[in-house]
Amino acid sequence: MTAVLRFGAVLAASGPVILTTSGIGRQSVGWFCSVTDSAPFPAEGPYALENVPGELLFWGVLLLPVAVAGLLLRGSRRDTLAAVAAVGTVLAFGLVTAFFLPGPDPCTGQERAIVPPWPLIVCYPVAAGALHLAARSPLPQRQSGITLWAGAAGAAAWAALFHRWTITYDMRVAGVVYMQTPESSWDDLAWWSGEADGIGLPVVLVALAAAAKVTAPFRWGRLAAAAAAVALLLFPLLDVATYISRSGSDFEMPFADSVRWPLFLAAALVTSATRSPRVRISWAGTVRLARSIKDVVPGRAKELAVAAVIAVAGIWLIVSSFTPTR
Repeated sequence: MTAVLRFGAVLAASGPVILTTSGIGRQSVGWFCSVTDSAPFPAEGPYALENVPGELLFWGVLLLPVAVAGLLLRGSRRDTLAAVAAVGTVLAFGLVTAFFLPGPDPCTGQERAIVPPWPLIVCYPVAAGALHLAARSPLPQRQSGITLWAGAAGAAAWAALFHRWTITYDMRVAGVVYMQTPESSWDDLAWWSGEADGIGLPVVLVALAAAAKVTAPFRWGRLAAAAAAVALLLFPLLDVATYISRSGSDFEMPFADSVRWPLFLAAALVTSATRSPRVRISWAGTVRLARSIKDVVPGRAKELAVAAVIAVAGIWLIVSSFTPTR
């Protein structure tokens, strides 16, 4: 029952991101248009400097499931109570922002009307209540791989960090223009996936996978993490399919700029975190590790090679995000 409560808490903390991705409650949070008949893009932007509270709230809502899952990975009662405090902090900040610091509307540029943030009001008390009940029974220590999970969350948040769907009108992200005018149900799906990526749905998938890994039985936890990795892979695979379907059109993007490569990295890290045991570092263990370096077996060499490839891919993604093509 405690495991169910903990996973339910992460799911409830992810609720605002899941709801807004599906189109529910968007008009009540500050990073979406308050009216549905406005143009899809503002005349100017982005709005991070004009609406700092709203931008901070966006990141608070997006990263809260990751924070809750990360605290659950530690397993202690104190960390569970810290997760309750994190949920309460984001909820309080969301209410203050909605009622006292609404900021400009992303579409019209005018001051937003005061609207209660219903996704936060509905989901976060459920998450806090579940965590409070779960805190009575500390979760046994499990193999966590918390560093790999954090890397997966960072890679999954790439689009939200660099390619927010509310961006400057010059459309420095060509992928938005690429799918701006859907012509078929396939284009609608591609457009939705791009929007969901910018809202942060892949981050939620990573958080839920980590929560399932630490709360569910070993077999089911691995299955849930594998399902999350497959879901992450569907985004870039959809990009590849869309690129192939549009390869004969007049407007054509370079292949390297049309695929969401960070999600490949996120899926790889989720898979690695699922299979990787937790490593406890101590002085004695460090000495033993230093003495055993010369005895590295081929399997360990393979793991190191995979880690090197992941590191190089991450560096390439960071550098490429600041090139003129981005």
